[in-house]
Amino acid sequence: MSRKPPNALVRLAFHVEHYAESWGWRLRRKLGLAGRPRILPYRGYGTAGQAVIKARVLENRHVRPPWKRHTLLGSAIASWKRYMTVEIPHARLVARWGEHRWEGTTDEEGFLELWVSPPEGLKSGWHDVELELLSPSPKGVERVRTPVLVAGSEAEYGIISDIDDTVIVTNVTNFLKRTWTLFLTEHRTRLPFEGVDAFYEALHQGKSGSANNPIFYVSSSPWNLYEHLDEFLGLHRIPAGPLLLRDWGLSRQGFAPGGGHGHKLEKIRGVLGTLESLPFILIGDSGQEDAEHYRTIVREFPGRIHCVYIRNVWHRSGRERELARIAEDIRAAGSQMLMVDDTVTAARHAASQGWIRWREVAEVQAHQQQDAEARSVLDKLDREPG
Repeated sequence: MSRKPPNALVRLAFHVEHYAESWGWRLRRKLGLAGRPRILPYRGYGTAGQAVIKARVLENRHVRPPWKRHTLLGSAIASWKRYMTVEIPHARLVARWGEHRWEGTTDEEGFLELWVSPPEGLKSGWHDVELELLSPSPKGVERVRTPVLVAGSEAEYGIISDIDDTVIVTNVTNFLKRTWTLFLTEHRTRLPFEGVDAFYEALHQGKSGSANNPIFYVSSSPWNLYEHLDEFLGLHRIPAGPLLLRDWGLSRQGFAPGGGHGHKLEKIRGVLGTLESLPFILIGDSGQEDAEHYRTIVREFPGRIHCVYIRNVWHRSGRERELARIAEDIRAAGSQMLMVDDTVTAARHAASQGWIRWREVAEVQAHQQQDAEARSVLDKLDREPG
């Protein structure tokens, strides 16, 4: 479906907001009232031939680290600071990867997306690229290291997974519960679906046990939650991967461009286009539009999608018939779609297809049981008064 161009009023609103924030930050900086520029590194990805380095430059709002936030108010303040960002457009940065050096400039929303040719002889896996802010000149040297995932020749396939209600229990179809989850809870108190860590690790290792298959996470959550989600994956030992999120702010294309969850298609197309030699496994849930988007991808990239796994979560009446039709369409396009109630079911199917080792299924089952027991304990504590 083609997207309508933004009208003149939207474009005017964007320019007003953009220039007001930009000039406001410059004025506060001259008066010594602005926070120093901060480089927020994002996980990039690519191959030995091309890779993307990603980051964002923002005014530092000094969000307290998670181990210093002990109250509901502290969590709410941290969430507010994540959302009320001041982006720094047209900031100049230099990227250094080995002996290679490139310069890049942030866009009007403060994003840096720099496509480069990596140094020769790289092994697959994660590599650190150094980013340094050149202008606006920081007080002192502002440098960070941003990780870039390089997919190697040993990779058997790639994995693209939704996050909300696929990895993390968020109840995104319920507005009030989602608001609570996004704004007032910490990643330490949120739980993944049972067994996800072991299943994704099995997919990462592949049939050989050392495939180092790349994993990508797509979500309709805003980029403001990047650190929150990245910390969540690390805390629960879910394999790290590039997070492909969404800009919820006002832009030249309108407010929260992408048409609902349509931005996921753009992100998935980008991944498959960059890693053009790899087949993929796609994972989502039944509550949103994952199945519809994955059907589109199967049709657009024939022969590239091994399987679509859709987790059964709460959904509206009549959704089962829609999903059945989508599954038929995907089979007709030469792939397969499996509806699963739990992670072990998906793991058994993946092992039967030769995508993971059978011994990993027992590991997934053990983790699923442990996670279920932990969730039961937390639910009991939540129900206790005081």
